Amino acid sequence: MGNLAQGPEILAHGISERLIAWPGCGFQTEAVHVVTVRPGQESSTYAYQLAEEAFLCHHGSGEIFLRDRWVRMEPGDMAYVPECVVRALRNRGTKDFILVKQTTPPQLEVYEPAGFYSLRHGVLNLPACEKARFNAEPVDYPDLYEMQYHDHNPEVRAWNLTPEEVRRGGALFNVYMGASFAGLGNQDFRLILWPGAGPRLVGFNFTHWPAHLPEAGHRHPLADECLFLWKGKAEFNLGQGWIQAEANDCALAPCGVLHATRNSEEAVYGGYASPPQLDLLLNSGYYENGLFRAAPFERLLAP
Repeated sequence: MGNLAQGPEILAHGISERLIAWPGCGFQTEAVHVVTVRPGQESSTYAYQLAEEAFLCHHGSGEIFLRDRWVRMEPGDMAYVPECVVRALRNRGTKDFILVKQTTPPQLEVYEPAGFYSLRHGVLNLPACEKARFNAEPVDYPDLYEMQYHDHNPEVRAWNLTPEEVRRGGALFNVYMGASFAGLGNQDFRLILWPGAGPRLVGFNFTHWPAHLPEAGHRHPLADECLFLWKGKAEFNLGQGWIQAEANDCALAPCGVLHATRNSEEAVYGGYASPPQLDLLLNSGYYENGLFRAAPFERLLAP
């Protein structure tokens, strides 16, 4: 189990990042960090030749450099940035701009300055990682659910671009607009970041889960998953019994780890998984003979 307010912090590209799911806790295919851009801050401009990134605006608002321009992000917006594409973050407002970011594959060099990775020997410093995780002090994290549907900056919205354009230059998504998927028995489920929309390695799904609708426990044979409870109360099972969870908690389920959820009231879930969960998409109707087809973006209505 993890929480958005709990984890070691590092400085990456000039901005503070809190480590939620990362190689130091067993993740291999993705890293999920909480990025906090303070008022007046701007990250350095950077690009990765190997890794893709996805940024979910969870609280506050700010800007991301995307498709060769600065683009505003509001809670619920997601930015996808392919490898080799330049990116940066900035906050010209008066409140913290907080994003939950996925990097896949993890960029090991960002952990080196904090002593979590040895560039010289090419290995994780596991005792340092464990000590940092154990001693991390919780921060005062916002508890207000702010995510909504937004359609500003239509010129960079994924639903106004082809998957090929998204794949080459990135795009702005939103958690309330995606491909409908009923593979887990819930009609209010959307594929947001997935190959049919253009991304290659990043993956993000989002859902409103009705009360008492059961979810069968499952394992992803090829994907690390970090599943967040964004709103409501629920229980997570990671193979060792049911654990009470509240908003901002997350289930950390690396490849092959059993995970399941249940809730007695409506809850809002959304999770990063990398690579996209092919075991779910095989029966989605969007995949055949090794190829994905584009699916229409459908609006998910907030309760």
